Amino acid sequence: RREDFIAGALILTIGLIGSLSNGLLLWTLSRAFKSHSFPSAFTLLCSSRCVSNIVTLFPFIAYAVPVCFIGEQYGPEILGRKFGHLTTFTYKSVVYCQLAIAFNRFIATFFTFSYDRTCGKRGVIIMLSIVWTMSALHAIPEFLPGCGYTFFYDKLSWGNVPTPCGEILSGPALFIPSFTITGICFGLNFLILFRLTSQTLRGAALGDVSKERHKRNVRNFTQSFLQELVYMFELVFLRFFVPQSRFTSLLAYTLLWEFSHTWDG
Repeated sequence: RREDFIAGALILTIGLIGSLSNGLLLWTLSRAFKSHSFPSAFTLLCSSRCVSNIVTLFPFIAYAVPVCFIGEQYGPEILGRKFGHLTTFTYKSVVYCQLAIAFNRFIATFFTFSYDRTCGKRGVIIMLSIVWTMSALHAIPEFLPGCGYTFFYDKLSWGNVPTPCGEILSGPALFIPSFTITGICFGLNFLILFRLTSQTLRGAALGDVSKERHKRNVRNFTQSFLQELVYMFELVFLRFFVPQSRFTSLLAYTLLWEFSHTWDG
């Protein structure tokens, strides 16, 4: 049981830190809602992502932690699956939202003069609608008979139920879209990196206002790129790592996933 208590304490600590950091970021972003008649696309997309991170971490705190401390699944089996439905749905929204943020930054970097038209009020509403619609469609198979996602006490990790449907959902249905979206984000970010590098090399020709904007763009890009690296590392780990014990399963399939949403905040 010592391993169970350590696992529960780690999951709880990371979950609380992640929820707090994302909550503080959301509160900071919410101030833009008061100072503008309509917030920027970047502000709204980041706010959506913060909400998704907080909701994704909630099942870790509300279900996985008690399971570790109690030493067994609590409540009916359907309860664990519902927590699984919630966390996989909002996790998928984070992935799609990352693509929307990369697209928004790409337009701002390469098509500055058409940015307001492309990523204005109408544009960001369309992007957010696509993000949540695709997330919902991606999550529908979890509700099919024989499918489900829950936290397993014997493995100390989240996973699909051991059925043919579960094998599909934990294999191609998960990794093909996730690797594709993350790959597109990497491609867009490398193009942005090339543009920012060229601007840095001719930095002496930029005015004071342009230099300040350039520094902000570099800082935002660096943060986004580090987020992409964490998600890519997580996907590769999930795809190829085979845990040899309950604790390595905890590290690979629970804590790493939880950390990626905490790092976001």
